[in-house]
Amino acid sequence: MTARTGPGLAVVVGAVALGVADISTVNSILPELRRDLGATASDLQWVVSGYLLAYGLAMVVTGRIGDTRGRRPTFLAGITIFTAASLVAALAPEPRVLIVARVVQGFGGGFLNPQATALIRDLVAPARRARLFAVYTAVVGAAVATGPFLGGVLGAAGWRWVFWVNVPLGLVSLVGGALWLPRPAIATTRPPRPDVVGVGLLWVGLVLLLVPFFEMSELPGRVVAASLVAAAVVLAAFAAWESRLERHGGAPVVDLALFRSRSYTCGVALNLSYQAAVTALLYVLTLYLRSGLGLHPVAAGAMLLPLAVGSLAAAPVASRVASRPRHVELVGVALMVGGTAVTWAAVEVFHDSTAVILWAIVVPLAVLGVGIALVMSMNLGVTNAEIPAAEAGSANAVRQTSSRIGSTLGTATVGALFLAALGPAGVGTTARGDWDRALSSGMALVLVFFALTIVPVAVDLVGYTREKRAARP
Repeated sequence: MTARTGPGLAVVVGAVALGVADISTVNSILPELRRDLGATASDLQWVVSGYLLAYGLAMVVTGRIGDTRGRRPTFLAGITIFTAASLVAALAPEPRVLIVARVVQGFGGGFLNPQATALIRDLVAPARRARLFAVYTAVVGAAVATGPFLGGVLGAAGWRWVFWVNVPLGLVSLVGGALWLPRPAIATTRPPRPDVVGVGLLWVGLVLLLVPFFEMSELPGRVVAASLVAAAVVLAAFAAWESRLERHGGAPVVDLALFRSRSYTCGVALNLSYQAAVTALLYVLTLYLRSGLGLHPVAAGAMLLPLAVGSLAAAPVASRVASRPRHVELVGVALMVGGTAVTWAAVEVFHDSTAVILWAIVVPLAVLGVGIALVMSMNLGVTNAEIPAAEAGSANAVRQTSSRIGSTLGTATVGALFLAALGPAGVGTTARGDWDRALSSGMALVLVFFALTIVPVAVDLVGYTREKRAARP
């Protein structure tokens, strides 16, 4: 461990946590955006989901860029874009400017995650990686969970502070990264030609797939269906192009050979369903606590802190049980499903008493946080164990892109169901019964997404167990 390792890890984890926290900090200021900027329900959906969409679109590309052009400069470029976009968001005079700034901000954030896991591999010896990955995932998970609280604290001084705070923190990360991140080795060969066609097909396919969910309540059903069919065609063309490029010795933006690994494929599927559930849960719970129960932004955010506490408390446990990661994943999934179900049940049973609801959801949210930390720390270790070092950036980019696709799908679908249940008045309604009904609808779909995480975990565990038995003499 060199003198640069500690500060370098702090920069990496801190910058990623900053970008990830911005996924949920805005949840606490949505009522203020509606009031001060005149944002519509569709605008609010784009403020949340546009960030996630751009985050996901950027990650696959920036993972490959980091592998071929250097992780340090790619990481610093992401911090620069994120910080500049945060400044624009803080100054936004109307919803359209804010939406554009959020999309660019998400694009900058998408530079960070793929480089982070690869930089941790570069900074830390193999024997210490499992423990560092556990800490990293716990901190990042806690950043998402504390986002609504931070958004509430900052938003109490005015919603623009949610974006202003990113500017000095981004500048500190930029300087720290320039000082302490390892410099890339001097290339002895020319980097491969960028896969422009593959990038274009992937981006078009994902936009066609995800954008209709943002506007599901506004678009005719035939338009949504046509867009989803077109997305399937374009993404199939993308897969065919990537396979052809690989056969001819090119450098595809996504190495499809990674999906020959069962653990890697299951990890990607797990990320997708898990992130769909977590991001949507934070979105609907924050709206319910703020507008349905009428809590102050700080109080509403504080009610979600048990998630972060549970996640951080589980980090040292996760590092000690890393020798049986697939079994721990299964335990984590059970805790996530159970915590979500009890949280939903508490709201249903005690819906007549705000005080009782607030006390009743503390423990199940903490249990949910423990499950999140166990699942994600184990999943990161399992998938990285089978990834060649040269592919670390792009492989983790694909894995993280599945996270952002899941986040976008979860927020869009659960958000659309939630808003539809509110009725014609949407987020402007003041009837408590409308909010209770909306939360019930949203939580039902969140629980479905959490339950789906059982499938990839079980498939990987069964396959691994069979391999171990077959290897015995």
